[in-house]
Amino acid sequence: MSFLPVFFGLEQKSVLIIGGGKIALAKLETIFEYTDNITVISDHFEKELVNFSKSNDVKILQDKYDQKYLSNFDFIIATTNDRELNKQIFQDAKNLQKIVNIVDNADISDFIFGSIVKRGDLNIAISSGGLSPVLTRIIKQRIEKILPDNLSDLNNFIKENRQKVKNKLNNIQSRRLFWQEIFEGNITEEVLNGNILLAQNLLDQKLFNQNNQSQSALYLIGAGAGDPELLTLKAVKLLSKADIVLYDRLVADSILYYARKDALKINVGKRRDFHKYSQGEINQLIKKYLEEGNIVVRLKGGDPSIFAHMFEEIEVAKKLDISYQIVPGISAVSAAAAYSSIPLTARDISQGVRILTLYKKDLENQQYWQDLAKSSDTLAFYMSSKNTRYIADQLIKYGKDPRTKIAVIEQASTKYQQKYISNLEDFEQREFVSPSIIIIGNVVQFSEQYQYLEPKENKHYFREIYG
Repeated sequence: MSFLPVFFGLEQKSVLIIGGGKIALAKLETIFEYTDNITVISDHFEKELVNFSKSNDVKILQDKYDQKYLSNFDFIIATTNDRELNKQIFQDAKNLQKIVNIVDNADISDFIFGSIVKRGDLNIAISSGGLSPVLTRIIKQRIEKILPDNLSDLNNFIKENRQKVKNKLNNIQSRRLFWQEIFEGNITEEVLNGNILLAQNLLDQKLFNQNNQSQSALYLIGAGAGDPELLTLKAVKLLSKADIVLYDRLVADSILYYARKDALKINVGKRRDFHKYSQGEINQLIKKYLEEGNIVVRLKGGDPSIFAHMFEEIEVAKKLDISYQIVPGISAVSAAAAYSSIPLTARDISQGVRILTLYKKDLENQQYWQDLAKSSDTLAFYMSSKNTRYIADQLIKYGKDPRTKIAVIEQASTKYQQKYISNLEDFEQREFVSPSIIIIGNVVQFSEQYQYLEPKENKHYFREIYG
């Protein structure tokens, strides 16, 4: 069963807990942090639950379960160890259209309890859908380690200033960026260090100087080769500011989670035989959204400076006199080499790397192939896997040693990465999954000797685009 994470408001709501043991006490302690409108019913109570109830003025009723007790409550929580009774409670609750939780039985529950990290009004709930409480507990512990114990001080600071900021900054984008800069900067640090007066002075100064108008900006961000963990910290920071995200096909879905939910996300990706948007149309989208006062992120697979129309898109912002930034990403060739244990350079084997793609004009260019064949550099071809056999033949034709190693790496750095290693003369052409990188040079020989990753499933990782 799938559970939607929601937070219920408990004002003027009542909760009934059925059961009197340790589990009932655990639920009571959790719920009591949010409301004291709780009643516990059981024919037997353990001492610890009775003591907690007396100390916190929680009502307890010593009686056997009866359906009549459900009528006056909004939320029903059953914690008994009697399966048949729990099923009966569930059915009775449903007949009365009550919201019910049967502890440790997600299949007959309207909602389940997650592991909760609480810092004042800030609540983080973690759930595995009822499958693994141990996993959720471990994740909770990790989050507890990250978040300062006094984070509630920051909550109170926000409460004190929220309306003041809203009154001064009625532009939504300006107000959102103001708070983001507060949380990412020294003002939050001062609050958490207990320097509330200093933090207040700094906030007042910043608010006085804050522009109350939309501010356009263009961020060209490299999303890395595939593994979402290769995304840089700066990329995450700027992506979270975006109003508009124009993203490529070769961007992992999970990277888009760093953008705001309400940010407009448009897939402008391309594949070899189909362009959903031409480059001219992408440029027009950038222009349109910048002129409307938006922060636009152009999110590209790999690095934005490699075969990615970087300067064409920068020129749009430049003509509008709008600021822009370029955020590098882990390139496809770097990721392909690293995840395949191939050094792109190696002493006495390769002193350099050439990053290439096969253009039509190069197919019969004798000087081009002679130059590559004579070079001792590692050759890395992007977007050329359909012509890998042709590349090998041309290199051999113009003098490259037929025994030179060649590797084709599909979907580099993803969980479905595949690699195919041969030499130039023996290489067999096949249909490779896009994207694929070709690496040619005797540095490839190190791959099998130093490979540290186990073979992966052969599946498609990146989304397809359709007309």
